[in-house]
Amino acid sequence: MNDPNEPRGGGTAEFFRQLIVQFSALWQKLSFQQKLITSSLVGITLIGLIGLLFFAHTSGGGGKSGGGGASSGGMKVLYSDLELEEASQITEQLNKGGYKYKLENNGRNVLVNPKQLYEIRMALAREGLPRKRGIGYELFDKTNLGMTDFTQKLNARRALEGELQRTIEDLDEVKSARVHLVTPEHTIFLDQQKDSKASVVVRTMPGRELSKDQIRGITHLVSSSVDGLKPQNISIVDIEGKLLSSPFSDNESAMASSQNRELQQNVERYLENKASQMLAGVFGHSKAMVKIAADLDFDQVEKTIETFDPESRVIRSEERQDENTKNAPDGDHQRERSLTNYEIDKTVQRVVQEIGNVRRITVSVAVDGKYETGADGKRAFVDRDPAEMQKIEELVKNAVGYDLARGDQITVTSLQFDNELLRLEQDRLRDEEKQANRALIIKLILAAIAGIAFLLLVRSIARAVTEAMNPPVPVLEQLGLEDLVEEEDPTESQVRASAILEKVELLTNQAPVNIAAIIKQWLVEGVTEKKH
Repeated sequence: MNDPNEPRGGGTAEFFRQLIVQFSALWQKLSFQQKLITSSLVGITLIGLIGLLFFAHTSGGGGKSGGGGASSGGMKVLYSDLELEEASQITEQLNKGGYKYKLENNGRNVLVNPKQLYEIRMALAREGLPRKRGIGYELFDKTNLGMTDFTQKLNARRALEGELQRTIEDLDEVKSARVHLVTPEHTIFLDQQKDSKASVVVRTMPGRELSKDQIRGITHLVSSSVDGLKPQNISIVDIEGKLLSSPFSDNESAMASSQNRELQQNVERYLENKASQMLAGVFGHSKAMVKIAADLDFDQVEKTIETFDPESRVIRSEERQDENTKNAPDGDHQRERSLTNYEIDKTVQRVVQEIGNVRRITVSVAVDGKYETGADGKRAFVDRDPAEMQKIEELVKNAVGYDLARGDQITVTSLQFDNELLRLEQDRLRDEEKQANRALIIKLILAAIAGIAFLLLVRSIARAVTEAMNPPVPVLEQLGLEDLVEEEDPTESQVRASAILEKVELLTNQAPVNIAAIIKQWLVEGVTEKKH
Protein backbone atom coordinates (compact mmCIF):
# COMPACT_ATOMS: atom_id res chain seq x y z
CA MET A 1 0.00 0.00 0.00
CA ASN A 2 1.08 3.55 -0.61
CA ASP A 3 2.25 5.65 2.30
CA PRO A 4 -0.42 8.28 3.11
CA ASN A 5 2.32 10.71 4.11
CA GLU A 6 3.95 10.42 0.69
CA PRO A 7 3.52 13.57 -1.39
CA ARG A 8 0.98 13.37 -4.21
CA GLY A 9 3.61 14.18 -6.79
CA GLY A 10 5.84 11.33 -5.66
CA GLY A 11 4.17 8.81 -7.99
CA THR A 12 4.64 11.10 -11.01
CA ALA A 13 8.27 11.76 -10.12
CA GLU A 14 8.91 8.04 -9.69
CA PHE A 15 7.28 7.38 -13.09
CA PHE A 16 9.52 9.88 -14.85
CA ARG A 17 12.53 8.57 -12.99
CA GLN A 18 11.79 5.00 -14.11
CA LEU A 19 11.17 6.30 -17.65
CA ILE A 20 14.53 8.04 -17.70
CA VAL A 21 16.18 4.89 -16.36
CA GLN A 22 14.57 2.77 -19.08
CA PHE A 23 15.58 5.21 -21.81
CA SER A 24 19.12 5.26 -20.44
CA ALA A 25 19.23 1.48 -20.44
CA LEU A 26 17.81 1.41 -23.96
CA TRP A 27 20.40 3.94 -25.15
CA GLN A 28 23.22 1.88 -23.61
CA LYS A 29 22.04 -1.19 -25.53
CA LEU A 30 22.29 0.56 -28.92
CA SER A 31 25.42 0.22 -31.00
CA PHE A 32 27.48 3.22 -32.10
CA GLN A 33 26.01 3.13 -35.60
CA GLN A 34 22.48 2.95 -34.26
CA LYS A 35 23.16 5.82 -31.87
CA LEU A 36 24.53 7.92 -34.73
CA ILE A 37 21.55 7.21 -37.01
CA THR A 38 19.01 7.84 -34.25
CA SER A 39 20.66 11.12 -33.24
CA SER A 40 20.81 12.29 -36.86
CA LEU A 41 17.16 11.42 -37.45
CA VAL A 42 16.02 13.25 -34.31
CA GLY A 43 18.22 16.28 -35.14
CA ILE A 44 16.93 16.52 -38.72
CA THR A 45 13.35 16.28 -37.50
CA LEU A 46 13.86 19.07 -34.95
CA ILE A 47 15.62 21.29 -37.50
CA GLY A 48 12.77 20.73 -39.99
CA LEU A 49 10.13 21.62 -37.41
CA ILE A 50 12.03 24.75 -36.36
CA GLY A 51 12.50 25.81 -40.01
CA LEU A 52 8.82 25.22 -40.75
CA LEU A 53 7.75 27.31 -37.77
CA PHE A 54 10.21 30.07 -38.70
CA PHE A 55 9.03 30.10 -42.33
CA ALA A 56 5.38 30.30 -41.28
CA HIS A 57 6.19 33.18 -38.95
CA THR A 58 8.19 35.17 -41.51
CA SER A 59 5.68 34.64 -44.32
CA GLY A 60 2.79 35.69 -42.13
CA GLY A 61 4.39 38.73 -40.52
CA GLY A 62 6.31 40.24 -43.39
CA GLY A 63 4.43 43.54 -43.43
CA LYS A 64 3.61 46.14 -40.89
CA SER A 65 0.15 46.05 -39.37
CA GLY A 66 -1.89 48.86 -38.07
CA GLY A 67 -1.95 47.78 -34.48
CA GLY A 68 1.56 46.38 -34.15
CA GLY A 69 3.76 43.66 -35.55
CA ALA A 70 1.27 40.81 -35.27
CA SER A 71 1.29 38.03 -37.83
CA SER A 72 -0.84 38.73 -40.89
CA GLY A 73 -0.92 35.29 -42.47
CA GLY A 74 -4.12 34.39 -44.33
CA MET A 75 -5.14 38.01 -44.91
CA LYS A 76 -7.39 39.03 -47.80
CA VAL A 77 -7.21 42.01 -50.10
CA LEU A 78 -9.34 44.91 -48.92
CA TYR A 79 -8.58 47.22 -51.87
CA SER A 80 -5.94 46.88 -54.56
CA ASP A 81 -4.09 49.18 -56.95
CA LEU A 82 -4.83 52.30 -54.92
CA GLU A 83 -3.19 55.66 -55.32
CA LEU A 84 -0.72 56.38 -52.54
CA GLU A 85 -2.74 59.32 -51.27
CA GLU A 86 -5.88 57.22 -51.13
CA ALA A 87 -4.05 54.31 -49.49
CA SER A 88 -2.71 56.65 -46.80
CA GLN A 89 -6.24 57.83 -46.00
CA ILE A 90 -7.49 54.25 -45.74
CA THR A 91 -4.64 53.16 -43.46
CA GLU A 92 -5.22 56.22 -41.29
CA GLN A 93 -8.82 55.16 -40.75
CA LEU A 94 -7.71 51.57 -40.07
CA ASN A 95 -5.30 52.83 -37.41
CA LYS A 96 -8.07 54.88 -35.82
CA GLY A 97 -10.36 51.85 -35.76
CA GLY A 98 -7.66 49.59 -34.34
CA TYR A 99 -7.77 47.19 -37.29
CA LYS A 100 -4.72 45.17 -38.26
CA TYR A 101 -3.65 45.43 -41.87
CA LYS A 102 -0.80 44.66 -44.23
CA LEU A 103 0.56 46.61 -47.23
CA GLU A 104 1.76 45.05 -50.47
CA ASN A 105 2.60 46.17 -54.02
CA ASN A 106 4.56 49.20 -52.80
CA GLY A 107 1.72 50.27 -50.55
CA ARG A 108 -0.97 50.11 -53.23
CA ASN A 109 -2.66 46.92 -51.93
CA VAL A 110 -4.21 46.82 -48.45
CA LEU A 111 -4.83 43.41 -46.82
CA VAL A 112 -6.88 42.83 -43.66
CA ASN A 113 -8.17 39.98 -41.53
CA PRO A 114 -10.76 38.07 -43.62
CA LYS A 115 -13.14 37.91 -40.63
CA GLN A 116 -13.23 41.72 -40.52
CA LEU A 117 -13.25 42.33 -44.29
CA TYR A 118 -16.86 43.44 -44.73
CA GLU A 119 -16.94 45.24 -41.39
CA ILE A 120 -13.93 47.33 -42.44
CA ARG A 121 -15.43 48.06 -45.85
CA MET A 122 -18.64 49.35 -44.29
CA ALA A 123 -16.68 51.44 -41.79
CA LEU A 124 -14.63 52.98 -44.62
CA ALA A 125 -17.78 53.54 -46.70
CA ARG A 126 -19.19 55.65 -43.88
CA GLU A 127 -16.11 57.85 -44.21
CA GLY A 128 -16.49 58.03 -48.01
CA LEU A 129 -13.48 55.79 -48.72
CA PRO A 130 -12.22 54.82 -51.14
CA ARG A 131 -13.15 58.00 -52.92
CA LYS A 132 -14.40 57.70 -56.48
CA ARG A 133 -12.08 59.10 -59.09
CA GLY A 134 -13.43 62.41 -60.28
CA ILE A 135 -15.95 64.66 -58.61
CA GLY A 136 -19.33 64.79 -60.32
CA TYR A 137 -22.53 66.67 -59.74
CA GLU A 138 -22.34 65.97 -56.00
CA LEU A 139 -20.50 69.29 -55.90
CA PHE A 140 -23.92 70.93 -55.90
CA ASP A 141 -25.41 68.79 -53.14
CA LYS A 142 -24.65 71.54 -50.64
CA THR A 143 -25.86 75.05 -51.32
CA ASN A 144 -23.38 77.87 -50.86
CA LEU A 145 -25.12 81.22 -50.95
CA GLY A 146 -21.86 83.16 -51.05
CA MET A 147 -20.61 81.47 -54.23
CA THR A 148 -19.68 83.86 -57.04
CA ASP A 149 -20.71 83.42 -60.65
CA PHE A 150 -17.14 82.51 -61.64
CA THR A 151 -16.97 79.83 -58.95
CA GLN A 152 -20.36 78.51 -60.00
CA LYS A 153 -19.23 78.12 -63.63
CA LEU A 154 -15.94 76.57 -62.54
CA ASN A 155 -17.74 74.00 -60.39
CA ALA A 156 -20.12 73.22 -63.25
CA ARG A 157 -17.17 72.49 -65.53
CA ARG A 158 -15.45 70.38 -62.83
CA ALA A 159 -18.65 68.41 -62.29
CA LEU A 160 -19.03 67.75 -66.03
CA GLU A 161 -15.38 66.66 -66.29
CA GLY A 162 -15.87 64.28 -63.36
CA GLU A 163 -19.03 62.75 -64.83
CA LEU A 164 -17.34 62.21 -68.21
CA GLN A 165 -14.34 60.70 -66.45
CA ARG A 166 -16.51 58.20 -64.58
CA THR A 167 -18.36 57.26 -67.76
CA ILE A 168 -15.14 56.62 -69.68
CA GLU A 169 -13.68 54.59 -66.79
CA ASP A 170 -16.70 52.26 -66.97
CA LEU A 171 -15.24 50.79 -70.18
CA ASP A 172 -13.62 47.41 -69.60
CA GLU A 173 -10.40 48.42 -71.35
CA VAL A 174 -9.98 51.69 -69.42
CA LYS A 175 -8.28 51.67 -66.03
CA SER A 176 -8.35 55.42 -65.39
CA ALA A 177 -9.03 58.61 -67.33
CA ARG A 178 -8.75 62.37 -67.03
CA VAL A 179 -10.93 64.85 -68.92
CA HIS A 180 -10.09 68.54 -69.47
CA LEU A 181 -12.66 70.89 -70.97
CA VAL A 182 -12.19 74.39 -72.34
CA THR A 183 -15.48 76.26 -72.66
CA PRO A 184 -15.04 79.89 -73.78
CA GLU A 185 -17.46 82.60 -72.77
CA HIS A 186 -20.42 83.17 -75.03
CA THR A 187 -20.43 86.40 -77.03
CA ILE A 188 -23.03 88.13 -79.13
CA PHE A 189 -20.58 88.51 -82.01
CA LEU A 190 -20.54 85.26 -83.94
CA ASP A 191 -17.23 86.02 -85.67
CA GLN A 192 -15.57 86.32 -82.26
CA GLN A 193 -17.11 83.18 -80.75
CA LYS A 194 -14.47 80.52 -80.07
CA ASP A 195 -15.14 76.79 -80.23
CA SER A 196 -15.07 74.55 -77.19
CA LYS A 197 -12.20 72.10 -76.91
CA ALA A 198 -11.49 68.97 -74.88
CA SER A 199 -8.62 66.59 -74.17
CA VAL A 200 -8.87 63.09 -72.71
CA VAL A 201 -5.99 61.13 -71.17
CA VAL A 202 -6.65 57.39 -70.95
CA ARG A 203 -4.76 54.67 -69.06
CA THR A 204 -5.70 51.23 -70.36
CA MET A 205 -5.64 47.92 -68.56
CA PRO A 206 -2.35 45.97 -68.79
CA GLY A 207 -2.19 44.04 -72.05
CA ARG A 208 -5.28 45.73 -73.54
CA GLU A 209 -5.80 48.63 -75.92
CA LEU A 210 -8.65 50.71 -77.28
CA SER A 211 -9.97 49.90 -80.73
CA LYS A 212 -10.68 52.51 -83.39
CA ASP A 213 -14.41 52.16 -82.80
CA GLN A 214 -13.97 52.74 -79.06
CA ILE A 215 -11.85 55.84 -79.68
CA ARG A 216 -14.50 57.22 -82.01
CA GLY A 217 -17.14 56.34 -79.42
CA ILE A 218 -15.30 58.29 -76.70
CA THR A 219 -14.90 61.21 -79.10
CA HIS A 220 -18.60 61.41 -79.87
CA LEU A 221 -19.50 60.82 -76.22
CA VAL A 222 -17.54 63.88 -75.12
CA SER A 223 -18.74 65.88 -78.11
CA SER A 224 -22.38 65.14 -77.36
CA SER A 225 -21.99 65.99 -73.67
CA VAL A 226 -20.56 69.50 -74.12
CA ASP A 227 -22.47 72.28 -75.80
CA GLY A 228 -20.73 73.58 -78.92
CA LEU A 229 -17.97 70.93 -78.88
CA LYS A 230 -17.14 69.45 -82.28
CA PRO A 231 -15.54 65.99 -82.66
CA GLN A 232 -12.54 67.45 -84.47
CA ASN A 233 -11.75 69.59 -81.41
CA ILE A 234 -11.25 66.56 -79.14
CA SER A 235 -7.82 65.03 -78.57
CA ILE A 236 -7.43 61.59 -76.98
CA VAL A 237 -3.98 60.45 -75.83
CA ASP A 238 -2.76 57.52 -73.77
CA ILE A 239 -0.64 57.65 -70.64
CA GLU A 240 2.54 57.56 -72.77
CA GLY A 241 1.49 60.65 -74.73
CA LYS A 242 0.60 58.76 -77.92
CA LEU A 243 -2.22 60.40 -79.88
CA LEU A 244 -5.10 57.94 -80.26
CA SER A 245 -7.62 60.16 -82.05
CA SER A 246 -7.18 61.03 -85.71
CA PRO A 247 -4.57 63.77 -86.30
CA PHE A 248 -6.53 64.96 -89.40
CA SER A 249 -9.77 65.76 -87.58
CA ASP A 250 -9.61 69.41 -88.65
CA ASN A 251 -9.10 68.59 -92.34
CA GLU A 252 -12.07 66.89 -93.95
CA SER A 253 -10.21 65.70 -97.04
CA ALA A 254 -7.31 64.32 -95.01
CA MET A 255 -9.80 62.77 -92.61
CA ALA A 256 -11.60 61.03 -95.47
CA SER A 257 -8.29 59.83 -96.90
CA SER A 258 -7.28 58.39 -93.52
CA GLN A 259 -10.58 56.58 -93.18
CA ASN A 260 -10.29 55.20 -96.71
CA ARG A 261 -6.82 53.87 -96.00
CA GLU A 262 -8.05 52.26 -92.79
CA LEU A 263 -10.92 50.62 -94.68
CA GLN A 264 -8.53 49.30 -97.31
CA GLN A 265 -6.26 47.80 -94.64
CA ASN A 266 -9.24 46.14 -92.97
CA VAL A 267 -10.34 44.56 -96.26
CA GLU A 268 -6.84 43.28 -97.00
CA ARG A 269 -6.47 41.92 -93.50
CA TYR A 270 -9.83 40.17 -93.70
CA LEU A 271 -9.02 38.42 -96.96
CA GLU A 272 -5.54 37.46 -95.79
CA ASN A 273 -6.94 35.87 -92.63
CA LYS A 274 -9.41 33.81 -94.64
CA ALA A 275 -6.72 32.44 -96.94
CA SER A 276 -4.15 31.95 -94.16
CA GLN A 277 -6.57 30.01 -91.97
CA MET A 278 -7.40 27.68 -94.83
CA LEU A 279 -3.74 27.04 -95.70
CA ALA A 280 -2.84 26.57 -92.02
CA GLY A 281 -5.47 23.86 -91.78
CA VAL A 282 -3.99 22.09 -94.83
CA PHE A 283 -0.24 22.49 -94.30
CA GLY A 284 0.06 23.58 -90.68
CA HIS A 285 1.22 26.84 -89.20
CA SER A 286 4.26 28.68 -90.58
CA LYS A 287 4.12 26.68 -93.81
CA ALA A 288 2.39 29.28 -96.01
CA MET A 289 2.17 33.07 -96.23
CA VAL A 290 -0.51 35.14 -97.96
CA LYS A 291 -0.42 38.85 -98.81
CA ILE A 292 -3.21 40.70 -100.60
CA ALA A 293 -3.28 44.16 -102.14
CA ALA A 294 -6.85 45.44 -102.58
CA ASP A 295 -7.77 48.31 -104.88
CA LEU A 296 -11.00 49.86 -103.59
CA ASP A 297 -13.28 52.35 -105.28
CA PHE A 298 -13.87 55.33 -103.00
CA ASP A 299 -15.69 57.43 -105.60
CA GLN A 300 -19.23 58.27 -104.55
CA VAL A 301 -21.30 58.08 -107.72
CA GLU A 302 -25.03 58.72 -108.14
CA LYS A 303 -26.55 58.26 -111.60
CA THR A 304 -29.95 57.90 -113.26
CA ILE A 305 -30.41 55.45 -116.17
CA GLU A 306 -33.38 55.49 -118.57
CA THR A 307 -33.80 52.48 -120.82
CA PHE A 308 -36.31 52.30 -123.74
CA ASP A 309 -37.51 49.06 -125.25
CA PRO A 310 -38.55 49.65 -128.87
CA GLU A 311 -39.93 46.16 -129.23
CA SER A 312 -42.47 46.77 -126.53
CA ARG A 313 -45.25 49.17 -127.59
CA VAL A 314 -48.45 50.00 -125.80
CA ILE A 315 -51.33 52.01 -127.37
CA ARG A 316 -51.60 55.21 -125.46
CA SER A 317 -54.45 56.93 -127.44
CA GLU A 318 -56.37 56.32 -130.68
CA GLU A 319 -58.48 58.79 -132.71
CA ARG A 320 -60.76 57.82 -135.68
CA GLN A 321 -62.63 60.17 -138.04
CA ASP A 322 -65.24 59.07 -140.68
CA GLU A 323 -66.46 61.57 -143.39
CA ASN A 324 -69.29 60.75 -145.87
CA THR A 325 -70.21 63.14 -148.77
CA LYS A 326 -73.36 62.56 -150.86
CA ASN A 327 -74.90 64.31 -153.90
CA ALA A 328 -71.62 66.01 -154.60
CA PRO A 329 -70.93 67.13 -158.19
CA ASP A 330 -68.26 64.55 -158.55
CA GLY A 331 -70.29 61.93 -156.88
CA ASP A 332 -70.57 60.52 -153.40
CA HIS A 333 -67.39 60.36 -151.29
CA GLN A 334 -66.46 58.54 -148.04
CA ARG A 335 -63.26 59.33 -146.10
CA GLU A 336 -61.88 57.57 -143.04
CA ARG A 337 -58.93 58.87 -140.97
CA SER A 338 -57.34 57.17 -137.96
CA LEU A 339 -54.66 58.50 -135.50
CA THR A 340 -53.00 56.12 -132.98
CA ASN A 341 -50.41 57.18 -130.39
CA TYR A 342 -48.10 54.47 -128.98
CA GLU A 343 -46.07 54.51 -125.69
CA ILE A 344 -42.67 52.85 -125.74
CA ASP A 345 -41.67 50.84 -122.61
CA LYS A 346 -39.18 52.89 -120.53
CA THR A 347 -37.17 51.84 -117.46
CA VAL A 348 -35.74 54.49 -115.10
CA GLN A 349 -32.99 53.44 -112.64
CA ARG A 350 -31.39 55.58 -109.92
CA VAL A 351 -28.07 54.02 -108.94
CA VAL A 352 -26.02 55.15 -105.92
CA GLN A 353 -22.61 53.45 -105.81
CA GLU A 354 -21.38 52.69 -102.32
CA ILE A 355 -17.90 53.69 -101.17
CA GLY A 356 -15.31 50.97 -100.79
CA ASN A 357 -16.26 48.52 -103.52
CA VAL A 358 -13.43 46.23 -104.61
CA ARG A 359 -12.06 47.11 -107.99
CA ARG A 360 -9.29 44.56 -108.12
CA ILE A 361 -7.23 42.37 -105.80
CA THR A 362 -3.74 41.02 -106.22
CA VAL A 363 -2.89 37.87 -104.26
CA SER A 364 0.62 36.60 -103.51
CA VAL A 365 1.02 33.17 -101.91
CA ALA A 366 4.32 31.63 -100.80
CA VAL A 367 4.23 27.95 -99.79
CA ASP A 368 7.06 26.12 -98.13
CA GLY A 369 8.23 23.07 -100.04
CA LYS A 370 8.72 19.50 -98.87
CA TYR A 371 11.71 18.10 -97.00
CA GLU A 372 12.98 14.60 -97.61
CA THR A 373 15.60 12.74 -95.59
CA GLY A 374 18.36 11.26 -97.73
CA ALA A 375 20.48 8.19 -97.21
CA ASP A 376 23.05 10.26 -95.33
CA GLY A 377 20.41 11.36 -92.81
CA LYS A 378 20.30 14.98 -94.01
CA ARG A 379 17.08 16.75 -94.93
CA ALA A 380 16.85 18.12 -98.47
CA PHE A 381 14.38 20.66 -99.85
CA VAL A 382 12.09 19.53 -102.68
CA ASP A 383 9.74 21.80 -104.66
CA ARG A 384 6.07 20.92 -104.71
CA ASP A 385 4.81 19.48 -107.98
CA PRO A 386 2.76 21.69 -110.37
CA ALA A 387 -0.45 19.71 -109.82
CA GLU A 388 -0.34 20.41 -106.09
CA MET A 389 0.44 24.08 -106.71
CA GLN A 390 -2.56 24.30 -109.02
CA LYS A 391 -4.81 22.90 -106.28
CA ILE A 392 -3.43 25.44 -103.81
CA GLU A 393 -4.13 28.23 -106.29
CA GLU A 394 -7.74 27.12 -106.75
CA LEU A 395 -8.26 26.97 -103.01
CA VAL A 396 -6.92 30.48 -102.51
CA LYS A 397 -9.04 31.82 -105.39
CA ASN A 398 -12.21 30.49 -103.86
CA ALA A 399 -11.26 31.76 -100.41
CA VAL A 400 -10.63 35.38 -101.45
CA GLY A 401 -13.37 35.64 -104.08
CA TYR A 402 -11.16 35.77 -107.15
CA ASP A 403 -12.83 37.34 -110.20
CA LEU A 404 -11.02 37.17 -113.53
CA ALA A 405 -13.42 39.62 -115.20
CA ARG A 406 -12.52 42.19 -112.56
CA GLY A 407 -8.84 41.90 -113.44
CA ASP A 408 -7.72 40.04 -110.29
CA GLN A 409 -4.26 38.49 -110.26
CA ILE A 410 -2.81 35.66 -108.19
CA THR A 411 0.68 34.21 -107.85
CA VAL A 412 1.44 30.97 -105.97
CA THR A 413 5.10 30.04 -105.53
CA SER A 414 6.86 27.19 -103.77
CA LEU A 415 9.84 28.49 -101.80
CA GLN A 416 12.17 27.24 -99.13
CA PHE A 417 11.35 29.06 -95.89
CA ASP A 418 14.14 30.06 -93.57
CA ASN A 419 13.06 28.00 -90.55
CA GLU A 420 16.45 27.98 -88.87
CA LEU A 421 15.21 29.97 -85.90
CA LEU A 422 12.15 27.76 -85.58
CA ARG A 423 14.29 24.63 -85.80
CA LEU A 424 16.66 25.92 -83.13
CA GLU A 425 13.72 26.74 -80.90
CA GLN A 426 12.25 23.27 -81.42
CA ASP A 427 15.62 21.67 -80.65
CA ARG A 428 15.91 23.77 -77.51
CA LEU A 429 12.42 22.74 -76.38
CA ARG A 430 13.21 19.08 -77.05
CA ASP A 431 16.45 19.34 -75.07
CA GLU A 432 14.64 21.03 -72.20
CA GLU A 433 11.98 18.31 -72.27
CA LYS A 434 14.65 15.60 -72.20
CA GLN A 435 16.44 17.30 -69.33
CA ALA A 436 13.16 17.66 -67.46
CA ASN A 437 12.41 13.96 -68.00
CA ARG A 438 15.89 12.97 -66.84
CA ALA A 439 15.58 15.19 -63.79
CA LEU A 440 12.20 13.64 -63.01
CA ILE A 441 13.61 10.12 -63.34
CA ILE A 442 16.56 11.03 -61.09
CA LYS A 443 14.18 12.51 -58.53
CA LEU A 444 12.04 9.37 -58.59
CA ILE A 445 15.11 7.17 -58.19
CA LEU A 446 16.41 9.28 -55.32
CA ALA A 447 12.97 9.25 -53.73
CA ALA A 448 12.82 5.47 -54.04
CA ILE A 449 16.31 5.12 -52.56
CA ALA A 450 15.41 7.49 -49.75
CA GLY A 451 12.22 5.54 -49.09
CA ILE A 452 14.06 2.21 -49.00
CA ALA A 453 16.76 3.68 -46.78
CA PHE A 454 14.11 5.10 -44.46
CA LEU A 455 12.36 1.72 -44.25
CA LEU A 456 15.67 -0.01 -43.51
CA LEU A 457 16.44 2.61 -40.88
CA VAL A 458 13.04 2.16 -39.26
CA ARG A 459 13.50 -1.60 -39.35
CA SER A 460 16.95 -1.32 -37.78
CA ILE A 461 15.69 1.02 -35.06
CA ALA A 462 12.69 -1.22 -34.40
CA ARG A 463 14.93 -4.28 -34.12
CA ALA A 464 17.30 -2.43 -31.78
CA VAL A 465 14.41 -1.24 -29.63
CA THR A 466 12.94 -4.76 -29.56
CA GLU A 467 16.25 -6.26 -28.51
CA ALA A 468 16.73 -3.55 -25.90
CA MET A 469 13.23 -4.01 -24.48
CA ASN A 470 13.59 -7.83 -24.48
CA PRO A 471 17.21 -8.58 -23.59
CA PRO A 472 18.38 -12.20 -23.56
CA VAL A 473 18.08 -14.00 -20.24
CA PRO A 474 21.50 -14.09 -18.64
CA VAL A 475 22.78 -17.49 -17.63
CA LEU A 476 23.42 -18.22 -14.00
CA GLU A 477 27.17 -18.34 -14.57
CA GLN A 478 27.12 -14.67 -15.62
CA LEU A 479 25.25 -13.71 -12.47
CA GLY A 480 27.46 -15.83 -10.17
CA LEU A 481 24.54 -17.97 -8.95
CA GLU A 482 25.49 -21.32 -10.50
CA ASP A 483 27.56 -22.50 -7.52
CA LEU A 484 24.73 -21.42 -5.21
CA VAL A 485 22.01 -23.29 -7.14
CA GLU A 486 23.99 -26.49 -7.74
CA GLU A 487 24.85 -26.90 -4.07
CA GLU A 488 22.86 -29.92 -2.79
CA ASP A 489 24.02 -30.13 0.86
CA PRO A 490 20.82 -29.87 2.96
CA THR A 491 22.69 -28.71 6.04
CA GLU A 492 23.82 -25.62 4.27
CA SER A 493 20.50 -24.90 2.44
CA GLN A 494 19.47 -22.09 4.77
CA VAL A 495 22.88 -20.42 4.54
CA ARG A 496 22.86 -20.83 0.79
CA ALA A 497 19.31 -19.46 0.58
CA SER A 498 20.31 -16.37 2.53
CA ALA A 499 23.33 -15.92 0.28
CA ILE A 500 21.14 -16.29 -2.82
CA LEU A 501 18.72 -13.70 -1.52
CA GLU A 502 21.54 -11.29 -0.77
CA LYS A 503 23.01 -11.92 -4.20
CA VAL A 504 19.64 -11.43 -5.92
CA GLU A 505 19.00 -8.20 -3.97
CA LEU A 506 22.43 -6.89 -4.97
CA LEU A 507 21.87 -7.80 -8.63
CA THR A 508 18.41 -6.24 -8.51
CA ASN A 509 19.92 -2.94 -7.51
CA GLN A 510 22.75 -3.20 -10.04
CA ALA A 511 20.97 -4.76 -13.03
CA PRO A 512 17.19 -4.62 -12.62
CA VAL A 513 16.61 -5.33 -16.30
CA ASN A 514 18.40 -8.69 -16.13
CA ILE A 515 16.49 -9.77 -13.03
CA ALA A 516 13.21 -8.75 -14.67
CA ALA A 517 14.09 -10.83 -17.72
CA ILE A 518 14.88 -13.87 -15.51
CA ILE A 519 11.57 -13.56 -13.66
CA LYS A 520 9.71 -13.13 -16.96
CA GLN A 521 11.32 -16.31 -18.32
CA TRP A 522 10.47 -18.23 -15.14
CA LEU A 523 6.86 -17.17 -15.42
CA VAL A 524 6.72 -18.19 -19.10
CA GLU A 525 8.30 -21.58 -18.30
CA GLY A 526 5.85 -22.15 -15.45
CA VAL A 527 2.86 -21.44 -17.70
CA THR A 528 4.27 -23.75 -20.36
CA GLU A 529 4.78 -26.62 -17.91
CA LYS A 530 1.23 -26.30 -16.62
CA LYS A 531 -0.10 -26.55 -20.17
CA HIS A 532 1.87 -29.73 -20.77
